[in-house]
Amino acid sequence: MTSHLPQPARKLIICTVGGTPDPIVKSLLHWQPERVLFVPSVETRAQVDEILRGYAKGAGQPLSPGCYELRPVENAQELRGCLEVIKTLDREVEEWLKRGDDYQVVADFTAGTKCMSAALALQARRWRCQFSYVGGARRTKGGVGVVESGSENVVHSDNPWDALGYQAVEDAVTVFNHGGYAVAADLLDAAMKKSGQQEVKRELATLKAVVDAYAAWDRFDHENAEKNFSEALKNRNNLKAIFAAPMDLIPRLERHRERVAHLARQKEPAKEWVEDLILNAGRRAGERRYDDAVARLYRACEALAQVRLREKHNLPDTKTVPLDRLPPELRREWEVRARDGQVSLGLQDAYALLKALKDELGDRFASSGLADQKGSPLGARNQSILAHGFQPVGKKVYDQLRDKVRGLALLEKDDSHDWRLPIPR
Repeated sequence: MTSHLPQPARKLIICTVGGTPDPIVKSLLHWQPERVLFVPSVETRAQVDEILRGYAKGAGQPLSPGCYELRPVENAQELRGCLEVIKTLDREVEEWLKRGDDYQVVADFTAGTKCMSAALALQARRWRCQFSYVGGARRTKGGVGVVESGSENVVHSDNPWDALGYQAVEDAVTVFNHGGYAVAADLLDAAMKKSGQQEVKRELATLKAVVDAYAAWDRFDHENAEKNFSEALKNRNNLKAIFAAPMDLIPRLERHRERVAHLARQKEPAKEWVEDLILNAGRRAGERRYDDAVARLYRACEALAQVRLREKHNLPDTKTVPLDRLPPELRREWEVRARDGQVSLGLQDAYALLKALKDELGDRFASSGLADQKGSPLGARNQSILAHGFQPVGKKVYDQLRDKVRGLALLEKDDSHDWRLPIPR
């Protein structure tokens, strides 16, 4: 019977090189890598030969010349330069890990200057890797000097930035603040599955509840938004562990929960829904999706008239307006298109009716220039790919229409558009 034993992991080790070869020899003998990337300084390049000889003696065979490479730094005391060199290793790390699940990366920052070690640790936090450090049971200078030769031991752990969820939080917050709500949720989901610490899982789950709340709100699912805001606020201490300034975030989450709860309770569209739609358009514009943004502004403008006709003039549906409810001048003009004694009103018609009814909203629409069929930015929506044409909408048209629609709705600035999450700890 053939035995299917698990294959040993194939390791790529990246190590900074200092003035003493013994710790790195110990690390290489421990990890038995298939490939090594040495990061020496100009002063420690010669140590690589010593390391290779020490490894060959300890392992009983040399490391093949094709299995290692040097990536030297010019100034070992300058952190930026060290980072620039180590950042060039990203592609090699990525290609190594893509080969399969049994391919692993180890970052050993034992040796080298403090800048070299710090640079490797900083860059490696973005890699799927293990961290390694060679310590020792005995040190010179009464226990505070260097590790004595022969007493070295390898200390290693999973990438703490991953294990503690830091990287997932940083990436998720960055993506979220650019409108990538679904991607942010996926990043947090993946991090929760990977983390073995229950405390970290709870913190990530609370942050995901915040992300899910705003994602639901963004698609006008106010009930689920309220539920997720409540879940996040119930575990607000987890947010305090994640963010450097949670005291600004918590009150905002409470206000936003109240807002979506109010929207969820409304059985019919109201002015608050229109305001929500205008703010939604602003988020689409923030993503440079101006066609989507202008389509939402157009709908907000239309809905504003519909809400006013229903709430103030008892005309619940602009698709079926009875002719006998129209002022005489409009009744004569529109009766030719009536069916069964009713007429359907488009956006311009609805505002014309409001003006004829001496409603201030109709007057504001007329004075805004939106009623001008040729010069109105509303016309750009009709020519966009999301309406009746193929002409893309740009920022200029969006800005014009945004200002006019906000003025039409008398929308005051509030923090309902402020969805950005603060900087993590």
